[in-house]
Amino acid sequence: AVTRRAEEASSAIVAVRPGEGKKLLVLGGNGYVGREVCRLAVARGYEVTSLSRRGENPEPDSQELSAVNWVQGDATDAGTVQALVSEADAVVHAIGLLFDANSGLTNLNLVVSGSKSTPGEDSTYDRITRLTAFNLIQAVRGKFRLPFFGSSEPTPVLFVSAAEAGWPDVSLGEQVESAAPDWLKQYLVAKRAVEAELQSAPDLIRPVIFRPSLIWSWTKFDVLPVIPIFNLANFLGVPFVDKTVTVNTLSKAIIAGLENVGTSGVQRFMEMEELEKQVA
Repeated sequence: AVTRRAEEASSAIVAVRPGEGKKLLVLGGNGYVGREVCRLAVARGYEVTSLSRRGENPEPDSQELSAVNWVQGDATDAGTVQALVSEADAVVHAIGLLFDANSGLTNLNLVVSGSKSTPGEDSTYDRITRLTAFNLIQAVRGKFRLPFFGSSEPTPVLFVSAAEAGWPDVSLGEQVESAAPDWLKQYLVAKRAVEAELQSAPDLIRPVIFRPSLIWSWTKFDVLPVIPIFNLANFLGVPFVDKTVTVNTLSKAIIAGLENVGTSGVQRFMEMEELEKQVA
């Protein structure tokens, strides 16, 4: 009888999910990456809130996504972000766009955007990437401290950046960037500004910065033709081309980075692939 009770107690312990009792805020939760983060987080027991312009569940038939609190709002508004951050134990920033209002290529977002979002006239990299993230960072800095993994731990803030943000750190990267189109340079200016700001308050924020190259899945047909090219270039040692990652790898890496208090700083594809293994 004692052995049986011990087995039952052990089963109960195993059944406790990692996110039980914790609140996760996902900015851009109905996007291509954000929805997968929400799906995984709900399955692992987190109470998940998403903030997005549409505030709609992108997959109403999904049991996990139906459990998300879908909030419609503007992340460029500091008050909106502050109110939601005040209730969260951790935050994922998954808002972004490849072609902003100044790029001259906004119509291509309908092709390359996993959520088929269309940027407005004021949808610049500075507003959509930098301002929304800075609002988040400021809100975390100013919030009443709620423990996540213990009272002394800083708040986990996970940011989806881009592999190209690391070009200055690799051979020939600066030369490649100097020849890049202006829209890409501005895209990287915004990403790097967020990365730097995130890492400026280590006592309050545990920054986990993901730098994926192309993000893909078998249903995202716009990028499938170029995936082998990127991967071959990386395999052959081209220093400024990172191996691509699937949206499944990235979303699992984000969840692992959230749960592993020892994870912080920049995560390239190699680290993402290792982090993915931690999430069943």
